[in-house]
Amino acid sequence: MAVKPTEGTVSQVCRVCGGEVNPHGECVVCGTRQNEASVKPEDSRGSTWLKSEPSGGIGSWLAGGSAGGDSRDDALRKWLAGEDTAFQDWIGVPTTSGGSKVARGTTDRVSDDKLKELRERALESDGMRAELDAMRATLNRELANFRQGKFDPVKYIEETANLSKQLQTELAKRKELEQEIEHIKKGSIAVIKYVKTQQMKAAAATPEVKKRLDQEANLRQGLEAQLAEVRSVNEQLKKQIAAPADERGAPSEELKRRLEEELREKEHEHLEREETFKKKIIGLEEQVGRFKIEDKVRAEAQAFEGKPKGEISTAIAKKEQDVLQKEKGLLLREQTLQRMQDELQVKEDEIKKVKEPLAYKEEELLRREEDLLYREKLIQAERRKVEEAKAQGGSADELDLKTRLEELKGQINQKEEEVRTKEKYLQQKMEELRMREQGLIEEDIGAREQELQIEVKQQKVKTGIPRLDDLLFGGIPFGTNASVYGPAYVGKEVVTNLFMAEGLKKGVPILWVLTDKAPADVREEMSFVLPGYEEYEKLGLVRYVDAYSKSMGAEANDPNARYIDDPTDHQEILKAVETIAGEWKKKHPTYRLGFRSVSTLIAYLDPTTTFKFLQPFIGRRKRDKAVAFYVIEKGMHEEQEIQMLGSLMDGSIEFKVEQLKSFLSIKGICDVQSRGWIRYTYTKSSVSVGSFSLDHIK
Repeated sequence: MAVKPTEGTVSQVCRVCGGEVNPHGECVVCGTRQNEASVKPEDSRGSTWLKSEPSGGIGSWLAGGSAGGDSRDDALRKWLAGEDTAFQDWIGVPTTSGGSKVARGTTDRVSDDKLKELRERALESDGMRAELDAMRATLNRELANFRQGKFDPVKYIEETANLSKQLQTELAKRKELEQEIEHIKKGSIAVIKYVKTQQMKAAAATPEVKKRLDQEANLRQGLEAQLAEVRSVNEQLKKQIAAPADERGAPSEELKRRLEEELREKEHEHLEREETFKKKIIGLEEQVGRFKIEDKVRAEAQAFEGKPKGEISTAIAKKEQDVLQKEKGLLLREQTLQRMQDELQVKEDEIKKVKEPLAYKEEELLRREEDLLYREKLIQAERRKVEEAKAQGGSADELDLKTRLEELKGQINQKEEEVRTKEKYLQQKMEELRMREQGLIEEDIGAREQELQIEVKQQKVKTGIPRLDDLLFGGIPFGTNASVYGPAYVGKEVVTNLFMAEGLKKGVPILWVLTDKAPADVREEMSFVLPGYEEYEKLGLVRYVDAYSKSMGAEANDPNARYIDDPTDHQEILKAVETIAGEWKKKHPTYRLGFRSVSTLIAYLDPTTTFKFLQPFIGRRKRDKAVAFYVIEKGMHEEQEIQMLGSLMDGSIEFKVEQLKSFLSIKGICDVQSRGWIRYTYTKSSVSVGSFSLDHIK
C-alpha cells in the first residue's frame, strides 16, 4: 500500500516500484533514488506495462507518438494495433506501402526473390517454418480428401470445438502466469526489504553464530573421540572373551555372564549416546543450513551495496526476464505435450473404432460355430437312429417307441418287485410280531429243524435270498469263507445280515467279529431283517467279538459280547473266536460268522500282517465247517492287496454300480448258473436279484 502524501506537497511516484518518494528523493518502499533511476519516456511506459501498473500499460505505450522515438518502434506499435504490413517494416523488409516506403518506379525496389528470401529468413529465425510446413501438409492432405469425397464436416466442427476449448484453456493458463508474475514482482520488493533488515542484524549476529558453531564442532569432535575410544575398548574385551581357553585358562560361567552383562550395558549406553549425537548433529545441520541461506542473502545484499540503483533495477528486470523466458518455454512444452496427447487420443479412437466391428465379427463367428456343432450332433444322433431302425426293419419313431416301451416295462417290473418285497416284509414282520407275542420263536426253530437237516445232508446252507440260492444251485457249501467286496452303499451289509438271519431262523448260532461297528449298531440293522432278533440273543444264539467299542472309548457292557481292547490285537481276537466256537461245536453241527470288516484291520496295520492273521483264522473256520462272510470295502486297497486276500478265500460276492444301477457277480464259491453281472435292487430289509441267463453256466 502506498503512503498518502502530506498536504501541501506534490507527491512523487517511484519509477521502479511505484511507491511514494520522500523529500530527499528516495523511495520509501525500495529505497531507490529517483535521480539515479531516470529512464526515457518511451522506456518508462514499457516498464510500467511490464509491471502491470494501473497508471500505465500497453494501451498508453501503443498510443504514444513517434516523436523522439524510433521508426522501428512505430512499426511495432502499428503491427500490434492490427496493421498487417507493419510487421515487415519492423523486421526491416520493405513493402509497397508503410514504413520505409519506396516509390513503385524507383530503381531501389527490392526484387520479389529477395523479399521471399528475407521472409524465409524471418520465418526461420522465429521458428515458424516448421509450423508453416505442417500447416501446408495438413491443407494438402485435407484438399486431397475433399477431392476424393472423404470430406466430413462433422469432424471439422468437432476439431474446431476442441481447438476452441484448448484456446480457452491456454487463456486461463496465461492469466494464471500473469498473476504469478505479479506475485514475483511483489516478492522482489519484499526481498529488498528483507535484505535491508538483515544488513542491520548481520553485524551483531555473525560473531555470536560463528562462536556457537565453533563450540558445537569442538564438542562433536570430543564426542567422536570418546566414541572411538569406547569402541576400541569393546573390541579388546571381545577379543579377550573370544581367546582360546588354553591361553587364558577356562573362565568361570559367572565371569562370562558378568562380562556379557557389562558389554550389553556399555553397548546400550553407547547406542543411546550415539542417538543423542545424531539428533544434535541434525539440529546443527539445520542451523548451519539456515545460516548459509542468511549468508547468501547477506552476500547478495552486500554485492548490491555501493552500486547505483539503476544496476539493481536492471538485475531485477533481468531476473524477471529469465523467469518470463522459462515460463514461455514451459508453455511451449505444455502445448507440444497437449498436441501429442490429442494426436494419441485420435489414434486410440480410430483403433477402438476398428476393434469394435472385429470383436462383433468374432462373436458372431463363435455363435455360428457353436450352432453348427449343435446341428452336427443332432444330425449324427438322427443318423444313428435311422441306421438302427433300418437294421431292425422299422422306422426311427417305431424304434423310439419300442425302446420307451421296454424301459417302461422294466420300471413296472421293478416297481412290482419292490411292492411284493415290501408286502412280504410287512407280512413277515406281522408274523414275527405275532410269534414274539406268543413266545413261539422256539417252536419255529423246532419247525425248521427239518430244513436244517436237509442243509446238513446237502452240505449247503441257504443265504436268505431265494434268487441268490437259485443262482448258487441251492446255497453255499459248508466250510466256505467268502468275501463280500464292493463300494460303499451298495447293500453288502444287507446281504450279510440276511445270511446271518437265515441261520438264526433255523437255530444255527451266529458270531459277529466287529472292527468298525458296535453291537448296538448291528442290533439296529438286524431289526429290519429279523424283527425278533433280540429274542434270539436271549436264547444264546448270537455272540459278538467287539474290537471297536473300547478303542473308541464307548461303554462296554453287553452280556453277549466279548471285548477286545485294540483291533490290532489279533491273538486276542483269534482266542475269543476259538473259545466261542468251541462252546458251540458241542451242541451244533455248524455256525455262521460275519466279519465286519477286514478293511479296518488293513487300515490299522498293513496287508502282510492282516494276511498272517487271516490265514490261520480262515483255516480254523473251514475245519469247523462254518460258513463265514468277510466284508471288504472297495476303493481302500490296491489291486495287489485284493488279490492277496482273494487267495485265502473260497470265493467272493462282488458288487458294482454303473449308470445308477447296481450289479452283483459270483466269483468262485461253488458251481453257479451264471458268472456274469446280474442286476439287483435292495432295501434295508431285503435284496431282490434280477433275472440271469442260463447260457453262462460254469
